[in-house]
Amino acid sequence: MEIARAFSQLQYVEPRSVLVELRRIERSLNADVPPAVRHLRTNKLKPLRELREACLFCYGWEQIDGQSLGVARAESQDYDAVASWASDQHRYFAPIQLKEVVPEQLNSTTSVQSVINGLQKYVDSENLTVVIHLNRVIKGFDPTTLVIPPLSIAALWIFGAISADQSRWAIWGNFLETLRFGEFTYPT
Repeated sequence: MEIARAFSQLQYVEPRSVLVELRRIERSLNADVPPAVRHLRTNKLKPLRELREACLFCYGWEQIDGQSLGVARAESQDYDAVASWASDQHRYFAPIQLKEVVPEQLNSTTSVQSVINGLQKYVDSENLTVVIHLNRVIKGFDPTTLVIPPLSIAALWIFGAISADQSRWAIWGNFLETLRFGEFTYPT
């Protein structure tokens, strides 16, 4: 109950509006902006990158589930953000741990499977939703080939861009229940 009270006091944003604003800012940047800044890969911009990833996940979740979600950036030991939604006269919260399979030019050896294998370290996180951002050009990704070990988390999702210009995205999950898939367009 104490955690729910803390989560209810967070400031939630609507994922679509955040994504639209971030895309507007991205398009307004001069060509001479360093790639690390453009791709939010500096220490100062990490919170913004994590908010963007949480919003992308929650927006995709909304598209396949039909449920409106709010997102709050709230870094803690086990989570980076919190999703919130209302259903059946109740308010629900899902702490989200963001993971990333970084672009190949940053690390060519990491994989979705290695990130999933690393999740076994979470031993008392049964309320945690782990979201993996597949931050590479997705060609031939087959989620049915993944081996999901026993995990002590609530949910496991993967999302990533399926077009080079990042206008089209896909989302897969929950890998711990019935696997679902959906595609969505980056909001404009």
